[in-house]
Amino acid sequence: MNNFITRGVKSVVDDSLNSNPSPIYKLEVDGTNITSRINNRLISLKIKNKRGLEIDTLDLELSDQDGKLEIPPKDANIAVWIGYSTSGLVYKGNYIVKEVEHSGPPDVIHIRATSADMKASLKQKKERSFDNITLEALLTLIALEQNLELAIDPKLADEQIVHLDQNESDANLLTRLSDEYDAIATIKNNTLLFLKTGESKTASGKQLPTMWIERNDGDQHRYSFSGGGEDITGVKAFYYDATLGKKLEVIVGDQSNQNIKELRHLHRDKDSAERSARAKLKTLRRSAATISYKLAKGDPTLIPEMTFLFYGFKSDIDDTYWLGTSVTDTFDSSRGYTTDLTLEVWFPDADDVAELFEDQFEKEKTQKQKWTGVAVYYQEGTKAVKLSKGDQSHAKQFTYLYYSKLAAQQRLDREYSLLDLETGKFKAHNQLDLKAYTGLKTYYTTDHGKTRHLVTYGDQSNAKVIDRLYHSKKAAEKRLQRDYPRLQAKQDVARKIKT
Repeated sequence: MNNFITRGVKSVVDDSLNSNPSPIYKLEVDGTNITSRINNRLISLKIKNKRGLEIDTLDLELSDQDGKLEIPPKDANIAVWIGYSTSGLVYKGNYIVKEVEHSGPPDVIHIRATSADMKASLKQKKERSFDNITLEALLTLIALEQNLELAIDPKLADEQIVHLDQNESDANLLTRLSDEYDAIATIKNNTLLFLKTGESKTASGKQLPTMWIERNDGDQHRYSFSGGGEDITGVKAFYYDATLGKKLEVIVGDQSNQNIKELRHLHRDKDSAERSARAKLKTLRRSAATISYKLAKGDPTLIPEMTFLFYGFKSDIDDTYWLGTSVTDTFDSSRGYTTDLTLEVWFPDADDVAELFEDQFEKEKTQKQKWTGVAVYYQEGTKAVKLSKGDQSHAKQFTYLYYSKLAAQQRLDREYSLLDLETGKFKAHNQLDLKAYTGLKTYYTTDHGKTRHLVTYGDQSNAKVIDRLYHSKKAAEKRLQRDYPRLQAKQDVARKIKT
C-alpha cells in the first residue's frame, strides 16, 4: 500500500487535531463577509455535495431571538469556507438562496440554497438533432450556450455520435449521455466536467488521493451488501435497426450463466445500446455494496469521486477500495464539525474487467424433443436444491444458482410462463445454453489501480469474475476461497443435469 497516497489527505486534519484546533467557517453574502455578525447566532451549517448533476445544497439555521437578524433576499449569493484554526479555510462553493423560513419561538431563520453552478437555463427544454458529431463537439456546444468552460476525459472526447435527437433540457441530455457513457457530468466552478465514473481524477487529469480511515476516526458506520448486483451476469439492451425495420438486442457481460437484466429504453442504434448496457452493468457492480460513515472530526478536503480505504472493520469492508458518491459537511454549534460519507465499491478501468467475461453465448439448438417443463436451483448450505414445474421428462434446467428459495421460485414461474407447451419452445430471452461456473478470478492492486494483478482459484475454463479491486493479493485470495464453496454447489447442479 502506498502510504504517501493513502494518508496524504488525512494528515492535514490529523496535524490540526493534534494541535487542539477549533473548527472555523466563513460566510460571504453577495461579496460581504458576514461571519462576525452571525458567530453567536449559528445553530447549524450543512453542505451536501453530490457527484453528477444532482444539485449541491447549503442549509443554514440562525438564531433570531432578539429579532435583529435580517432575512436574506431570494437569489442572494452565499459563498462558504470551512476549516480549522491551525490549518486554515477550505472553499466549499457558491450557493443561491432558494428558500427562507422564519419560525419560533425561539425565533430561528432557516435558509436553503442550491449550487450557483446549476443555472436555470440548463433546465429549459430544447428540440434539435445532431448528426455525425463527436461527444466533445456536442459538449462544447452545450458549454458555449451555457457560458461554461468544458473539461472532458480524453478517453471520451472522440466518441462518435451518428445521430442524436434532443427533445429535453440540456441537464436531461447531459444526464442521459453520462448514463450511456458511464461518466460523471457535473458543473463546478463555472466548468462543465464530463469524466469517466470511477477514474478518481480531477478535471486536469491529476489523481485524487485516497483517504485512509481507521475505526476510531468515526462515530458510526453502516455497511450494506446486496447480492443482486454481483449476481447479474449481463445486461440486455434493445435498439431499432432502420435498415431491417425491426427491434434488435445486444447483451453485454457473461452470457453463459443467465441472470440478465433488461433495459426497457429503446436505443437509437446498436452502439448506444451496447454502451448503455455496459454502463448499467458497471453501475450494478459498483452499487452491490455500499457504506455510509460519519467522521467524528470533519475534513473539508473530502469530495465525491475520491477513493477510500478502511482499517479495523470487517474484512468485506477493509479488503476493498471504496468510491465516494456524496460528502456532507455539518458545522453544528453543539456537536462541532463532522463529515458524513456515502461510498460504493470502486474498480478502475472497468472496461478491462468486462473483457474478462468469457462470451460463451450459444443459441438453443434445434431439439428433437420438445421442452416439457422447467427446473431451477437454489442454494441451501453448500448444496443445490431443485425446484421444478411441468413435466420433467425433458425439462429445461437453468443452472444459475439462486441465493434463496423465493428467488428461485420467481425465476421458475417466469420461465414456465414463457414456455409454449405446444411447440416446446421458449418465447423470449431465455434461449441460452447455460453453463455452471468452474472457478473464480478477481483483481488486486498495490499502487492505487495503476497496475492490476489477476488472482485465480479453481478451474478457469468458465470462471466467474468478481470485479472488485482488492488492496492486496492476500485479500483477493481470501475472497475467492470464501466464495468457492458456492461454485462447488453449482457444479453439483451441472452434474445432476448430466446424469
